Amino acid sequence: MQNRYLFGKRKSRTGVLLTGTALLLGLTGLGAVIAKVSTPTDPALDKRIDQSIADAVSSPEIPLPLENPRPANDQEPAQTAALDAPQDDLFSTPSIDFTPPTPLPSLPSAPKVITKTVKVTSGDSLSTVFARAGLGYQDVDRLMALGDSVAPLKTLHPGDEFSFRLSPDQNFQGLTYQIAPNKSLAVSLDEHDQLSAHEIVLPMETRLTTAEGTIDSSLYQSAIDTGLSANIVMQLADIFGWKINFLKDVQNGDHFRIVYEENFLNGKHVDTGRVMAAQFTNNGKVYQAVRYTAPDGKTGYYEPNGASLGRGFLRYPVEFSRISSRFNMHRMHPLYHKIRAHKGVDFAAPTGTPIHAAGGGRIEFIGWQHGYGKVIKIKHDGGYETVYGHMSRFNPKIKNGTKVDMGETIGYVGMTGAATGPHLHYEFHVNGVYTDPLAAKLPEANPIPSRYRKDFLAQTQSLVDQIAQAPKNTPIRAAQVTGLTSE
Repeated sequence: MQNRYLFGKRKSRTGVLLTGTALLLGLTGLGAVIAKVSTPTDPALDKRIDQSIADAVSSPEIPLPLENPRPANDQEPAQTAALDAPQDDLFSTPSIDFTPPTPLPSLPSAPKVITKTVKVTSGDSLSTVFARAGLGYQDVDRLMALGDSVAPLKTLHPGDEFSFRLSPDQNFQGLTYQIAPNKSLAVSLDEHDQLSAHEIVLPMETRLTTAEGTIDSSLYQSAIDTGLSANIVMQLADIFGWKINFLKDVQNGDHFRIVYEENFLNGKHVDTGRVMAAQFTNNGKVYQAVRYTAPDGKTGYYEPNGASLGRGFLRYPVEFSRISSRFNMHRMHPLYHKIRAHKGVDFAAPTGTPIHAAGGGRIEFIGWQHGYGKVIKIKHDGGYETVYGHMSRFNPKIKNGTKVDMGETIGYVGMTGAATGPHLHYEFHVNGVYTDPLAAKLPEANPIPSRYRKDFLAQTQSLVDQIAQAPKNTPIRAAQVTGLTSE
């Protein structure tokens, strides 16, 4: 028994040493783990762990956790509960909170914008266009308060298109209005609930195209049928209007050739531009014209020698499809059904077609006058006066006493007053006498000033060469067209 006791005692000391070493290594490892996962380090906890390790190493008697010694009476011991007992807090691994952080509140999504498209129809005002978009007059007033930046909205034309931007509760957020094929007006509402407007202009490519044709029917209709635009036909009539009477002098077999601009946007044809040069052969006589802009900014059409093709007045103050009624002192009136002199010329054109001042002068009257409806009278130098009747509306910049230039837009075609359809009634007075505007003799405009002659020849020589013989690489359109017809 003594030997067993001694042996057992030595065994216990060896076990204490091994157990202490293992415990030291284990606790050291545990400290490394704690140090690794506890960020930042808790100094108080580190001090407690170090003290526990020191106490464990210095203790002389530490029971072996894996040994279950029998009691002195050699009876089978009860299963020790040491391993199941709760451990001292000093030896417990501190818990680590892995609870995910509270998610950030989601940002509110931008409100959806509703787009609504409205087309302008005949007789529409800005208020009626806004009403069709579900907006009120307050929105119109607020928009027009922007002043000149929204000036294009004052002159709407049938076919114009608005793209409105509305909030989900149908409040106005902005709009886009097409002014020209490459130009639009954009109105936006910012985060401070303030409106602003600016123009968006896209670059266009301009190409010169040559077209020619032989006359055998109506100039206007034949040109349209063969691909030439009404704009080009009317420019041609204006250029030679004081040399050739397109109502009387044009004959079958007459020939023309023109060089004009075509405009492209992103490679697609959008419209035609200005006639840059033209040649018209009428009854064997050749007339030529080139467009020239002088250094002082004035533009006109001239013969190759510098003589002006212009006059002090436009022959046609509106782009028209036909003459619906000519100057006639013994005409049967279509509404009153009795002989009543027609002291002007009626040019049939769609409602909204721009009307231009036939010559420079001053507005003598603007307003409503009996059968003329909405009418403007312009007084010119030299005893001339022109009258424009049945307008649908006036240029808002025009008022009594306003000075206007030749070609300036003064109003738009309509059928106000005694009219059976949309047209311009145009009168021409010379010293108070009614005169046929298509037959009146007018003075020619001045030729190219001598100081600009060198510049004129330099700018126009290539056009003269091009109109004399169309370049081989320029597409030629066969256009069979003829003089304007009247009814």
